[in-house]
Amino acid sequence: MKKNASYFILGLLILMSCRIAMAAGPTYVKDNILASAEWTKDNSPYVVQNDIIVNKGVVLTIDPGVEVQLAAATNGKVGSGTNLVIEGGLKAVGNATTPISFNPSVTGSLWGAIYFLNSDSNNCLLQGCLVKGGRIVCNGSSPTITQCAIYGARTGIEIYANSQPQIINNRITANGYGISLRADTASPVISNNEVYNNNYGFYFENFGTPTISGNKIYNNLKYNMVNYSAKPLDTPNNDFRVADGQQIARTIYDGAFNATLGRVNFMPYVGMPAGQAQVSTTMASVPAGAASQEKPKIQQEDFWSYGRPFDAMKISNEQDKSKDSSGTVKVLAVGATAVVTVVLLFL
Repeated sequence: MKKNASYFILGLLILMSCRIAMAAGPTYVKDNILASAEWTKDNSPYVVQNDIIVNKGVVLTIDPGVEVQLAAATNGKVGSGTNLVIEGGLKAVGNATTPISFNPSVTGSLWGAIYFLNSDSNNCLLQGCLVKGGRIVCNGSSPTITQCAIYGARTGIEIYANSQPQIINNRITANGYGISLRADTASPVISNNEVYNNNYGFYFENFGTPTISGNKIYNNLKYNMVNYSAKPLDTPNNDFRVADGQQIARTIYDGAFNATLGRVNFMPYVGMPAGQAQVSTTMASVPAGAASQEKPKIQQEDFWSYGRPFDAMKISNEQDKSKDSSGTVKVLAVGATAVVTVVLLFL
């Protein structure tokens, strides 16, 4: 009798394991999402094979630990790959031990974007996500993007018309541009981020009334900031990891280099020497003749910080390797000419 019971239990376990195996991913996605849906860890990875749209009135929820893989372009055009277009809502909330990953489906490729297009901003949240090799685009949308690592793409975050996203407590690295403002109604709140080791940290083509304060902006290879607009811009209380205001000014391309452009007033800044007077936007000892210089020439390769750094980036979610005593997730970014260690704090 005991022997029969043992066989019964063994058979039941085998049946259950088979059902679990049948339910596991990968899950291939090629159709638009017409009703609210949940992507679960059990069915991960989700392989997005072509552009898909999360329709108006619909919310896609992505659970912690899910990996989303997005296909690269099939037409050979770099950076024009698959897009996840959010016209409704997207709630992707990971955490320190089980982040949500958005990766290229083929190692070394680029995908398109998580594209918030006139979306339901109240239902749009990216938190605790690793976004590798693709952009985040806000167009007529104001999602909250927080506690994410965004890296290895042509641009980390692009902000277009009528968008006021909240971009808070992220690590943005190894991109061509870290954050780009592209319209006169682009008015994001950008605070407490670390923007470093991109080719250009911030690129201002046009903007409305953005709030850019409390960020760490440093070691961007070409410039920490580029203002291509004729308008001046105040960016106070950021940390450039430098105490010398004149040295900071050399890392900002603006009206000091080209008289047709507006100035970026970065005063006061973190680490500014005590007693230093507020310096006007005409301050800055820049190289001789700089005022007559043209805009920096931007080539195709300028869109990547270290050649194409995402080629060799590796992510491990194993707790014993990726989490230390401070509760951090470490992302190793190895590029063509440099090694970048991204430490993502999930606060």
